[in-house]
Amino acid sequence: MSWAEAPRIAAMKPILVTGATGNVGAEIVRQLSGAGARVRAAVRGGSKAKLPEGVEVVLLDLHHPQTYRAALDGAERMFLLWPPGTNAQRDVFPFVAAAKAAGIEQVVFLSILGAQKLRIVPHRAVERRLEASGMDWVFLRSSYFMQNLATTHRDDIRLRGEIFIPAGAGRTSFVDVRDVAAVGVKALLEGHRNQAYDLTGDIALSYGEAATILSEVLGRPIRYTNPNPLHFLGEEPRRGYPLGLTLFMLAEYTAARFGLAAGITPVVSEVLGRPPTPFRRFAEDYKGVWLPD
Repeated sequence: MSWAEAPRIAAMKPILVTGATGNVGAEIVRQLSGAGARVRAAVRGGSKAKLPEGVEVVLLDLHHPQTYRAALDGAERMFLLWPPGTNAQRDVFPFVAAAKAAGIEQVVFLSILGAQKLRIVPHRAVERRLEASGMDWVFLRSSYFMQNLATTHRDDIRLRGEIFIPAGAGRTSFVDVRDVAAVGVKALLEGHRNQAYDLTGDIALSYGEAATILSEVLGRPIRYTNPNPLHFLGEEPRRGYPLGLTLFMLAEYTAARFGLAAGITPVVSEVLGRPPTPFRRFAEDYKGVWLPD
């Protein structure tokens, strides 16, 4: 945002960011705060994540409607996500209704690429609810996050030297979370209305190719082990992942296995006026997270 827009941004009402300590939410908070916006970061109880100075922190648990009011009061725009492993109808729809009743005018929702076709995941159900809500909406239909390899699959790479993902030889148009957040921030600050943005990188890689790039950047071999889907389903809970998250990941990687995650769009470039962040740049920026202690 240009310096000339600073007074307008500073005068805006607080922007509510749900999932403010997660991959995308934390980056949304960081970029909004950097632009001078008033940010209200919604966190679940017990979160210890460090947030930028000046950010208002509120407790929000979608399982507990009594936490809705403090999070929504006085805000006009919000960033929303579906917490993996939750039930959209039980846990998200009531919050959408509360947001409308509280006066929220615009919702930027973190969805997934191809949500309009993938009925096995809950994102399209949330999209439909937002479309019917009367609030302005923006859908960030994101491809697979590069940062998942630095968070969810970090220890597989750091400790075991492997990418343990059942995606076969399918290609994925990886996108950097920082780019997804930048599109979301632009939508929030400029008041985009009723847009669905399909967000990808500028090239589709196989996980074998991603492993090769990581090997080159880290200076040690990283293997793509390509487990059988049933082996993945049995092994991930043993590695500490909740069953709900494991099932969601299996759906994602099955889509990649069958060639449904390889599509490339120019949307990041069109919205931001610059190319998407390449995978090698991501790997270099995050190199430290995969280094052994």
